[in-house]
Amino acid sequence: MSKILVVDDEPRILLLLQSLLKTNNYDVETARDGDSALEIVRKGGVDITITDFRMSPMDGMSLFKEIKKISPSMPVILLTAHATVETAVEAMRSGIFDYLTKPFKVDDMLACLKRAEEKIASDAHANVADEPQPAPVEEQSVYALDDIVACSPSMTDVCDMIKKVAPTGVTILINGESGTGKEIIARTIHKQSTRANKPWIAVNCAAIPENLLESEMFGHMKGSFTGAVADKEGLFEAANGGTLFLDEISSLPLPLQGKLLRVLQEREIRRVGGTKNIPVDVRVIAASNVNLEEAVVKGAFRSDLYYRFAVITIDVPPLRRRPQDILPLVNHFIKTEMNGETPLPSVAPDAAEALKAYDWPGNVRELENAIKHAMAFRQDGDDITCDLLPPKVLESRRKQSPLGTNGIDNASLKSFLKQKEKEYIEHILSSTGGDKKNAAEALKVNLSTLYRRLSDDKGHGAAGNAAPR
Repeated sequence: MSKILVVDDEPRILLLLQSLLKTNNYDVETARDGDSALEIVRKGGVDITITDFRMSPMDGMSLFKEIKKISPSMPVILLTAHATVETAVEAMRSGIFDYLTKPFKVDDMLACLKRAEEKIASDAHANVADEPQPAPVEEQSVYALDDIVACSPSMTDVCDMIKKVAPTGVTILINGESGTGKEIIARTIHKQSTRANKPWIAVNCAAIPENLLESEMFGHMKGSFTGAVADKEGLFEAANGGTLFLDEISSLPLPLQGKLLRVLQEREIRRVGGTKNIPVDVRVIAASNVNLEEAVVKGAFRSDLYYRFAVITIDVPPLRRRPQDILPLVNHFIKTEMNGETPLPSVAPDAAEALKAYDWPGNVRELENAIKHAMAFRQDGDDITCDLLPPKVLESRRKQSPLGTNGIDNASLKSFLKQKEKEYIEHILSSTGGDKKNAAEALKVNLSTLYRRLSDDKGHGAAGNAAPR
């Protein structure tokens, strides 16, 4: 078992934690202040530190920063009886392994320590591993966290954030364009949390008619409106103990935003037509494909609800900004489509280039559909080739060829340079409003040279048709 250092300036708490941990076969050492704790850490042998937040003269966050200088990889767990949103945000962003509020549940503490031990084991394995060799495309993912496949730095940062915030109970806002995988990220947070064996419920707020939203969220009583033939529990009651994911949260009407804010603050709901307040224990994760800060400025979203949601924000980058993820995702989708069958088809080099050249306006969802398209037309034993990809993916590649779509990709160097010279002259003429004298000065050529270049093009093209000054 691991050796745990417990730091608290209250002897009663130290004794309680020491007894609890020893009962569970942990080796425990205690300290009454930060300086004493640092001396113990310097001696070595400590695996995990549990520290109180409010201590004097060195508080828990300051102690954590000093410990990081001595043992950068040591998990540090912060305890406090004075939990605030600001404290939680600062702790998680600073790299605290986990954050528990006094009085904590014994099961929560033990689960937290188990995760810390798993992290230590994972770090140790990584440190003793041989120098990594270049991996094939299908194995290049840095993370394979549930259904998340990530290779780019921006997405590995997202995975790091998930691991940090999942064990906490804080409300989370996920921002990102449509199709970037916000629901998958929310579900992964749930699976990595202490609520993993409790209900997971996802709802698209934009897909529910406005007149039914309140009833869907909070339930209703029999006879409360036409069609309410029986009592019905809402989404919050159904998700009790677990996680409720609210996608497209920006589509909630303002009156319902106010009621949702009250639920988040009071942790209780009241059914439509009911008089009884029903307590609920639900972690809420929201997602938006629009900028909620701008919506707040425009008066379309309540500022108090926005700040309640945005305790922790996770920004999911669009696929076009993380091209390193495209081929690992392609392989993931191929495996999914093959459903355990082998051998897996490879992606031909020209198809791989086409997939990387496309900008994926529909993000990961569009990429998944493109692979489904290719797999549907593929014959058994065949690789994924360009002719199996959706036409719009190939069209994008043709547009990005050196000479566009004029069909002379294999033109001579002389023809290529002549074409590019013509395009540049047209660009300069356009920027000068057709003034050839100014264009010649910008090109740093004589006016006669410019006229000769223009006359060399049959029909003069767009440059020849530019209006004279």
